[in-house]
Amino acid sequence: MRLLELFTHPCCFSRNRGLSLIRDVLKNFEDVSFREVNIYQDSKRASRLGVKMSPTLVLDGKIISVGLPEASELKAILSKSEKETSHA
Repeated sequence: MRLLELFTHPCCFSRNRGLSLIRDVLKNFEDVSFREVNIYQDSKRASRLGVKMSPTLVLDGKIISVGLPEASELKAILSKSEKETSHA
């Protein structure tokens, strides 16, 4: 199971759009779980991963997007990752 994380904070103006985008896209990816991470509450982990701003998307511990991608771009990233994972 792959893990997609949205590093954000409650005051981020893109947070709700990001949550909606991710929930919509993940309907097509049953092998991806999701969690939202408060960048302030988990600042040490965010720093360790290289997350410096909100919103940032992290897939399996690797930054895949700083800012929110379009739905088609996120689908492409997840599809590519799925293919790479299945060939490994």
